[in-house]
This record gives sequence, structure tokens and C-alpha cells, in this order.
Amino acid sequence: MKNILLIIQKLSNGGAEKAITNLANTLKDDYNVTMVVFDNSVKEYIPNIKVIDLKTPINMKFYKKMCLFFYRIIKVKRIKKELNIDCTISFLTGPNLVNCLTRTNDKIIISIRNMQSKLKLNFFKRLANQISLKKAHKVITVSKMVEEDIKKNYKVDEKRIITIYNMVDSEMIYEKMQEEIEEIELFNKKAEQLDDKNGIIIVSIGRLILQKGQWHLIKAFKLVTKQYKDAKLIILGRGPLKNDFQKLIHRLDLDNNVFLLDFKTNPYKYLANSDLFISTSLYEGMPNVILEAMACSLPIIATDCEGGTKEILSPNSDIYKSIDKTTDSEYGILVPKMSYEYDISESITSEEENLAKAIIDLISDEKKTKNYVQMSKERIKKFENKTIKKKWIKVIEE
Repeated sequence: MKNILLIIQKLSNGGAEKAITNLANTLKDDYNVTMVVFDNSVKEYIPNIKVIDLKTPINMKFYKKMCLFFYRIIKVKRIKKELNIDCTISFLTGPNLVNCLTRTNDKIIISIRNMQSKLKLNFFKRLANQISLKKAHKVITVSKMVEEDIKKNYKVDEKRIITIYNMVDSEMIYEKMQEEIEEIELFNKKAEQLDDKNGIIIVSIGRLILQKGQWHLIKAFKLVTKQYKDAKLIILGRGPLKNDFQKLIHRLDLDNNVFLLDFKTNPYKYLANSDLFISTSLYEGMPNVILEAMACSLPIIATDCEGGTKEILSPNSDIYKSIDKTTDSEYGILVPKMSYEYDISESITSEEENLAKAIIDLISDEKKTKNYVQMSKERIKKFENKTIKKKWIKVIEE
């Protein structure tokens, strides 16, 4: 079997970390897989493979970072030689650059996970992207929108770029869905609430950062509770905006309706006990959380943001053309993209009113809800491990 090396910065929480773990577990039956992690974070998402932790911290002064960078290059190059690596796959900017600068006899594959034009990249990160994209044998993007973004902003030979969507381990998700929720009292629905939809539970997952746009959802949910006073919104994730969001929740008198439950190593049990999943991202690469919600048979409402969301929910539409009104797509409901302006005042915008209306219309229409539950079950089949695995193996072997 060929020897495959995977490289990533860390193995804590995050979409890229989860994606590379899924890839490792999927490839290990066909290859000898080893993973290199940079920053001493082997705590979660650990695959059943050999993990080499370089234990090199991130937060330090610039000159120390440069020394650390060269240390990583020396270590990774040595690992490649010692393990006789045939192919190295890396995720994210730093690991991609190290991968490209440590080439031995291995095939270099880098993965771009987000819309680079939307990230606030400094000179060094942009230079790192330019070098990596030039030197890699293959560039894997997680969506067609990310692929187009790379083509537009970097000069890359189109023959070296290929889009491979994230994979979903439905069997693992189903198993973890069965676990008991710690905050079970939040998910207890009174029998009388089930008939009038007052007991509806909506879930959203993502870091509490600007990109995910959760303040739009919180404000929209204020309007939802005017019709369904006992409805609950559960947000899983941690981040720098938590205090802001908690204050906004209090000012909107939503303390008994909106709950910030922090990051969860097993989000699937929360998804399984909810009724609807919502994403309000301003941009995305390929949102794992939407795929995972589909694997848990939830209907989806999502913003038509730049990135891979529309490719999941409306694959037959023009993915490069933004919608201007709420649209019942084939596999979920798309609402127009949200404003980038960070506004945590109590005033509710027309965009947030539209989102609230989409939520209310869906949960009040039982036939539509059941249809989207079924559509989620159908759509997720295209993202199963065995389907996506074939595409990775083709890239590795060609």
C-alpha cells in the first residue's frame, strides 16, 4: 500500500479538522496513513491512525514564528523521508505551504477550505497561498464557488484544480445521535405544544464569529417568538462574540427562548432532538454543519451566501447568481444573503424579517416540513464516505 501523509495545524474543533479526520479514517483501509499536527492539540477528532504531534505553539512574536516555521519544514521533510511518503495532503494555509516546501518524491496535494477573497489575509498569508498554489501538483477545493474564487484571485492552471465535496460518515452520526443530551430539560416538549408548534426547537451550529452571522438569526427569532412564544433556538459554538450575543438575547427578552450551549464534541444528539436547522453564514467554503443536519434528517433553511451552501441545497440552479427573495429550493429553503454590517442593536432589519417569515412559514406548513425532511435524507447520499472516497483515490492515483 502507498504511504499517505496528512498535515493540518490542529485537531481541535473546526470544519477543516473534522474533514481531514473523516478523510483519514476513510483512506486508512486502502493506504498506510499518518497524520502530522503542528500545535499540540491532539484532543478531539483523533482518528485510529498514527498521529505525529510537533507540539509547536502558535501564539508568539514574529521572529519566533519564523524560527518555528523553519523547524516545521525540517521536521516534516524528515518525516516524509523516514516514512517514504508517496503522497502528502494538507489542509489550510500554513500546512499547505509547509507541504509544498518539503517535497521529496511525494505527490503534493493541497486543500483550500474557504472563500479566500472573503478572508482578511495579510501579506504573508497571501504570499503563502501564491507559493502553495503554484507548487502543488493538485489543488482541491471544497466547492465550485471556492474553485472559482481561486481561479479569479490567483493564477492557477485550471487542470490542477478539482472540487471534491466534504464527506459525511452517516453511520457514525447515527450512532452518536442516540446519546443522551446533558441539557435534556431544554428539549423536553410538552404534549400540548406539539400540536400548535409552540414546542418547536431550532438549532444552529458554528463559531460565534462575524462569518457565521448568528446575530441576524437571534434578532429574527424575536419575531418567531411573537407567534410561537415557547419556541427555542439552540446555538452550538464558541467564539469571541458570545458576550455580545448574550447581551443581545437579554435585551430582546429572549432569555427563555435562545440558548448558547458552547461547542459540543457530539452535536449530532442535539440535531437529532431538534426540528429545524438554520445557517446564517455570510460566506462559506462547504458547510459541514448543513450536511450533518441533513444526515440527522432535519429540514434546512440557509442564507444564499457566497460559497458551497447553494451547491448543497440547489445544485441545479445557477450557483453564481444570488437570489433576491426567499426560494423553496430542491433540498432546502434559501433566503437572500445577509448584511456584513455587525449590528447588535434591537432594531430588526428587513433581511431579518424575511428570515423570520421563512422560519414561520416552514414550521407552520407540515407538508412542506415533511417534504424537506425526506429531501435531506435523499441529498445526503451524494456526500457519503464511499462516494467522496472514490474521488480522493482518483486524485491520489492519477
